Amino acid sequence: MIARPTVAATTALALFLAPAAAQTPEIRARMETALVHLAEGNEDAAVPLLLQVVDEAPFHGPARLQLGALAVTRSEWAVAGDHLRAALEATGEATPAGAVPVQRPGLAWALLAEALDGEGDLEGALEATGEALRFAPAFAPALLRRSDLARRLAGIHSSDGWTPSRIHHVETALEAAREAARLAPERPRPWRALSLAATAAQVEELARCAARRATEIAPADPAAWFLLARAARESDPEEALAAAESALAAGGDRDPALWMLLGELRAFRMDMSAALAAYAEALRLDPAAAGEMASPALDALAAGDDEELLVLLAERARRAAGAVNTRFTLARRALRLGRIEEAAGELRALAGIRPGHPAILTALHTALRRTGASGEADRVLARLEAVKAAESSAWARSNQRQQARAEARSALDRGDFVAAAAAWEALSADPDPADDPNRSDDFARLGQALAGLGRPARALAAFGDSLALRPFDPEVLAAAAEVAASAGHTEAAGRYSGRARLAAPECAPPSARL
Repeated sequence: MIARPTVAATTALALFLAPAAAQTPEIRARMETALVHLAEGNEDAAVPLLLQVVDEAPFHGPARLQLGALAVTRSEWAVAGDHLRAALEATGEATPAGAVPVQRPGLAWALLAEALDGEGDLEGALEATGEALRFAPAFAPALLRRSDLARRLAGIHSSDGWTPSRIHHVETALEAAREAARLAPERPRPWRALSLAATAAQVEELARCAARRATEIAPADPAAWFLLARAARESDPEEALAAAESALAAGGDRDPALWMLLGELRAFRMDMSAALAAYAEALRLDPAAAGEMASPALDALAAGDDEELLVLLAERARRAAGAVNTRFTLARRALRLGRIEEAAGELRALAGIRPGHPAILTALHTALRRTGASGEADRVLARLEAVKAAESSAWARSNQRQQARAEARSALDRGDFVAAAAAWEALSADPDPADDPNRSDDFARLGQALAGLGRPARALAAFGDSLALRPFDPEVLAAAAEVAASAGHTEAAGRYSGRARLAAPECAPPSARL
């Protein structure tokens, strides 16, 4: 929340009051008295006086600003918005007759952004932060809120892929967090914001180094440690586990997401007893966490016959029809306990939701055999065999692609750009593995090979295909910028290099860069 403008001592009255000529003596006296009350923390005495002021002078900016700030602290978003819009209208170019402008319009816009955010108008709130920064470019709370709003907006439609809108919002989040960290490198919040923005951009190295800076500045901050653990879990599980344990020690024990991450990281180290204890704690704090838990972990918890956990899992399954893992765990438990008809009914329903899930089909086949429904069991077995055949074929194709990648990398490493380009073109042209996580890298390496052959137009097209899948990859952006600049595409080079700077994993404080 943005700091209220009423916390200053009464010596700061001139900051909020317009010149005496712009007000009647009565209004000025009420404002002075109201501000004294606010400075003393007596809001109940101040509010009636401020309301009297705006009743007599509807566009009295200082009074509206104070009322808006108070409403924000009380989460009265609509009331806050009304007062702050009136304050800003009194400060605009076409001010109403008798208007008294506020002395800090940047603060008024920042407070309005908070109110709009509270009302759920994220786009309006983001626009308001832009106005706040136009008046006060170094106002850190506005920068941090802007980064948060843009990141959340980017996440709303993330399932649609990297749309231009999503890319724009992630860029905005990175820009605002970068600027906040530049202005206040000794504070943890800007670095946490940068780590979150980098996670939204899918730039793991930047997310890690920004979170690490936050932990160095605030070693007792569980949120900073959690961000580091989450950012490092793929590339350095040991660092991630140490960070997660630090987050727990720092007071993060009420966060189910932390316990879930601890369970995952402990399981990676094969410390299954500790992993299950963490998963159980996550479930106790939030049964919805089961939706993120792998079936083997749920099975182990259900096998423990902990009645509290079983009740939580059953409630989760009842409330969330899409909680497939939880429902599957309970169905298999019913099958183990001999409740065959119950298990078969639930497994039929789950097979309808996930028709290509081999474990569900296997369990359903077993249940149907035990109920004597041999005809239905045979049909399920045929489905299962088709699913397994498709999986086997997919594994074979994946292995072939991995071998082709190794050969293509070897050609690129030895500078054989002709062979490398041919190999990467074949890999990137394959339409089958649309969800292959290496596809972005295939296009990037094709771009490298084509650039080595002196074909900048085709290289840029390949880099563009790579960036369509991972638009904030700093290495690909830098390579694309270099090729674009050499080919005379100044605008494209500037666009790529600008985004590369935003995504670069540079987190050292300014003093360390000298």
